[in-house]
Amino acid sequence: MISVKQPRLARRQFLKAAGLAASAYAAAPLLSACAPAQPSGPVKIGLLLPYSAVYAELGVSIENGLRLYLEETGNEAGGRKIEILTEDEGATPDEATPKAKKLVEQDEVDIVAGIVSSGVLGALRDYFDTNKKLLICANAGANGLSRAAKTPYIWRTSFTNWQPNWPVGPWAAENVGKRVFISVPDYAAGHNMRDAFLNSFQAAGGEAVGLQLTPFPNIGDPAPFITEIANADVDFLYCFYSGGQAVTFLKAYGEFGLAGKLPLLCAGFMVEEDVLPAQGDFALGVRSGLHYALYLDNPENKKFTEAYKAKYDNRTPDVFAVQGYDTGRVIVEMLNATQGDATADKMIDALDGITFASPRGSFTLDAATQNPKHHIYLREVQKVDGAPHNVVLEDLGEVVDPGDDSKG
Repeated sequence: MISVKQPRLARRQFLKAAGLAASAYAAAPLLSACAPAQPSGPVKIGLLLPYSAVYAELGVSIENGLRLYLEETGNEAGGRKIEILTEDEGATPDEATPKAKKLVEQDEVDIVAGIVSSGVLGALRDYFDTNKKLLICANAGANGLSRAAKTPYIWRTSFTNWQPNWPVGPWAAENVGKRVFISVPDYAAGHNMRDAFLNSFQAAGGEAVGLQLTPFPNIGDPAPFITEIANADVDFLYCFYSGGQAVTFLKAYGEFGLAGKLPLLCAGFMVEEDVLPAQGDFALGVRSGLHYALYLDNPENKKFTEAYKAKYDNRTPDVFAVQGYDTGRVIVEMLNATQGDATADKMIDALDGITFASPRGSFTLDAATQNPKHHIYLREVQKVDGAPHNVVLEDLGEVVDPGDDSKG
């Protein structure tokens, strides 16, 4: 057997090697401390929606849709669980503002989602901007938040008030008539929707013969308003109402004998699935513009409709449920992109360009307006399976807000 003698390690070399090893060992916790901490614990979403007053049904639908999507993903995103805290928006900024502050300052939520009223959204704009807290709006369409009042901390998954109305103007001028009477509630959304329709309708040769503003949030006795409309010499009536106001106004329109006599066009919220059961046959024949219809023929809508009915006791989904559903998806995709980092600036960067196939059709977040680009459909209320529902007559094309007031 041959023995090989190993060379001896010099004392100086030994001490140098040992010192390097000790330094590396000592530095390990320091390097670990300098590395960014991995997010832990649940992501907290504050859901601010109306559960009382005129828009209570809208709030329920939005929450239902959002929870449905989150359940489909196991209530987690970016490796973190999602926790939801709810507060009642009510109907006015005075009711909603303290609830928003509670979610942000006391509950310390990472994201606020919801908000139905344009008036509430406008009033809360500066609060979210100043506090650099991300708000993902699931309904309120105030145009200014995609234009002069835009802030990086407010993004929408719903619409601007301009979108469902402006494409209908030229269609109405060509297919219905050139003389219109317009009736809307006297608050931000009513003004926005009226102006958008008028801009394109007048550009197509139309004339507004009468403009009517009704009280908000409670219209009161609708008889004087309907009487004024009935006495006007016009080709058709154009309206925006939603929730309980839509039911009150449309029933009066029918009871005064105008249904089937004076054509009614509107922003689609007025005859959406949430109010059609209460409006009944008075809604038949009403045509509207909106970014969703119950019988839209695409795989995502069929899947969504079936899942929604199965989860919520055969309740018919509406546009508000779709907006909630898409809000859930946007939140999940955003957090997946940030790997669970709920820092406001990281989430905002991840929102830019999110795109997917929605029950409403194609959905893309437009970075210029921080609002969806999507299709607007011309719909008509018809009897389907023995009940009034919206049927698509025409796709008016993919519509993106102009980002300024040049088109109303």
